[in-house]
Amino acid sequence: MKKRTRAGISLALAAVTAVLACGCRDKKADIQNAEYTIFHINAEGSGLVESVYTGSMKEPEKAVDQMLSALKKPDESIEEQPAIPKKVKVERFHLEDEKLELFFNAEYGKMDTVQEVLTRAALVRSLTQIPSVSLVAFFVDGVPLTNKDGAELGYMQSEDFVQNTGSNINSYEVTDLTLYFANETGDKLVEETVSVRYNSNLSKEKLIVEQLMKGPSSQEHQPTIPQGTKLLGVSVKDGVCYVNFDEGMNRTIPGVKPEMMVYSVINSVTEGGSAGRVQISIDGDSNFNFQESVKLSEPLTRDLDLVEEKEGD
Repeated sequence: MKKRTRAGISLALAAVTAVLACGCRDKKADIQNAEYTIFHINAEGSGLVESVYTGSMKEPEKAVDQMLSALKKPDESIEEQPAIPKKVKVERFHLEDEKLELFFNAEYGKMDTVQEVLTRAALVRSLTQIPSVSLVAFFVDGVPLTNKDGAELGYMQSEDFVQNTGSNINSYEVTDLTLYFANETGDKLVEETVSVRYNSNLSKEKLIVEQLMKGPSSQEHQPTIPQGTKLLGVSVKDGVCYVNFDEGMNRTIPGVKPEMMVYSVINSVTEGGSAGRVQISIDGDSNFNFQESVKLSEPLTRDLDLVEEKEGD
């Protein structure tokens, strides 16, 4: 089985999706007879095309099952390929707490990179329109989908895919990012500048958080995101960046104050992204005080007072 790469995500980001709102929909909406826009792959295999789909089911699991069936069949009214290729099978799925896990057969891993990413983008964009589905994770032959470094891609949301054109499907850029980590004593933030080559389809905000999760390059600096933490989603709406981690973010980092853990994300994202404020949540919940120290219920702005002064300043 091939391992899918992060470049894979970026490719799907090609011609695939417009940045959407951060899931601001009524989760209690009635599914029965709901009309959706589902996505298939265009005839050229370079992007996605839309078609109207009308559900006729009451239960979320049935909604998922019937939409998956629709995604296996192209719309005869337009030239397209089905989102799920003929030999690729969804052997089962599991839906709980708005998190949908799809389990594919080994044929999924035999798709070429472009087709795989477009398939993934089509499924995520389509299925997250169901009111009871916010995040989607992929498993192939029982194994979680991974990037080129072997790290699990984890849960994805529609906002993970940004719009681009087929001509830019392999477009890469190089940028310098200013990241904030904890100092040696864990009570202040320090800057590190990193040069990153990335696919232009990946949102800058998600790129920043992913780089931050890799930890500092200097041995005198400390990481601010606990090792093993998974990133569930990053999206931007109305000047606010919404960053959703899994429960791993709740773990303490010995010697690092909770304020540094939170504001390393806030300062890094607002420094290099388009958002002026950042809302951090853990497993979708932000209505609490992070490690009993930092209130997360409202979006936060950068705090440069937490940054350690450089020598000579």
